[in-house]
Amino acid sequence: MKTLLTISLCSMFLLACTANTSMFEKILFQEYFPGFVFSKTSDNVVSLNGYEYTLLTTENLVVKTCEQAGEIDIATVADYDYYRFKLLLTSCIAIDKFATAVDSQGNNFPQEIDSEFIYQLPAAITPFINYSDFVRKQGESFLSYDEKTKVTIENENTFKLLTTQDEVYLTLLARGDFTQDGYEDLLIQSEWYARDAYGKHVDLLILSKKNIDGYVEVSWRLNEL
Repeated sequence: MKTLLTISLCSMFLLACTANTSMFEKILFQEYFPGFVFSKTSDNVVSLNGYEYTLLTTENLVVKTCEQAGEIDIATVADYDYYRFKLLLTSCIAIDKFATAVDSQGNNFPQEIDSEFIYQLPAAITPFINYSDFVRKQGESFLSYDEKTKVTIENENTFKLLTTQDEVYLTLLARGDFTQDGYEDLLIQSEWYARDAYGKHVDLLILSKKNIDGYVEVSWRLNEL
């Protein structure tokens, strides 16, 4: 009887350990990195295809790797190619950031992101245009900051937010534990476009959620004020 009880307790202990050590594998959504040639066995980028720009000197610049892109002074890129080059740099940084992520032990984010989830995200997830914009968005969600914001699904991982003045695109690039706390985080690219003026900006953020009923927080962003 004691032997059976011991075996039963050991089995329960092993099951509990197995449940606690279940992992959520990190994932990079490669389809949102057009022109990036990935290794067949990993998420490492082998080369870049189709990234050509014009410099202020009118020279043609062909970028073949992220390492090459990182060595180029963006101020030397022609105005009409400036933002496109900035998007490339942002994508390269996203790849580097993903390399630091690990599989997570817990997950408080929904497996499928929908518009209702987007409405509850911090308004500060959008690129900051200036300091007053930064201050106004603190502590606000998209819905509380501007109740007239309309969210539409562009594709599986990209959402469009439309306000009277702005057009914002949020793209989920990757999932994984970026903060090394055991919980899954989301790597998001945020693009802002002015609707009634000439203006655009891009940012990269990591969203964290420490518990299932808690708030979503911006734990890291590429472009701080």
